[in-house]
Amino acid sequence: MNFQTLHTFYTIARCEKLTAAAKQLNVTQPALSRMVRQLEEEVGVPLFYHGRNRIGLNANGEKFLQMAERVLRLYDNCVKEIREDNEEFSRTLTIALSAAGSSLPYLIHRFKERHPEAWFVLKGYNHARMDPEVQFCFFCTIFPSKDEEAVCLAKEPLYVTASAAGPLAGQESVALSELSSGSFLFADADNDMQEIQMYYCRKAGFTPDMDNVIERQNILMMLLELGEGVSLLPKINNPNLVQLPVRDISCSRLIYMKRNPQVYETQLARQFEAFCRQFFAEEEEIRRLNYYK
Repeated sequence: MNFQTLHTFYTIARCEKLTAAAKQLNVTQPALSRMVRQLEEEVGVPLFYHGRNRIGLNANGEKFLQMAERVLRLYDNCVKEIREDNEEFSRTLTIALSAAGSSLPYLIHRFKERHPEAWFVLKGYNHARMDPEVQFCFFCTIFPSKDEEAVCLAKEPLYVTASAAGPLAGQESVALSELSSGSFLFADADNDMQEIQMYYCRKAGFTPDMDNVIERQNILMMLLELGEGVSLLPKINNPNLVQLPVRDISCSRLIYMKRNPQVYETQLARQFEAFCRQFFAEEEEIRRLNYYK
């Protein structure tokens, strides 16, 4: 057994379909089926169960997957550490996010001003399973996270957001309960903001229609600009939108950052983690000063 065999097994386990795994590994499906049989013969027990159009791990396979992940991770981290020692390591920072608002683009921009060598890869964040390539993830909640690996970066107020040409323009604040009969636009279910938006609507005394779920953030912004509804969002910079404080209930969210402890932390990653803490601390201080003006 070698690293290639472990990688093949890991890919099949993640894809759960031989056709998808064969395409990702650039091999034929019959060849991959032979690899599965050879691996099971080498281990001495079945690792997969075969269903219609899919393949899954049995109890033996789940246990073998845990071992394979540890071995592959140890190998990957060893290679990265050696490359860093020889200044040949990747300068890529891979970040997963489920909702970070408009702060993240500015954070990345300012970090790249100090570290122009840095490259960023942004992915969606799956709370159930973190991508093994991800170094950091950003997510938001209403209540403090119980995840010991997660660090709270900021507490952000949320605003009723609507078209600057709509009926809410010119108002200083709005009661969320007054919007119960209107069209409320929700973020996609993969975005942490959907749960937060629904929570505050129910707290204000109504349950809005969930038909208005927008999967793409840019489409959501365009619909708001066109006056097709309102939403509850953190502070954004868009002259075509108006954002009003909520006066009947307090609406905010907590932004968390989590480092993947299973991924080797490069010097650049350590610098990015420290920079994030400083960036959000400065943002929080600016909000505090503006509040007391």
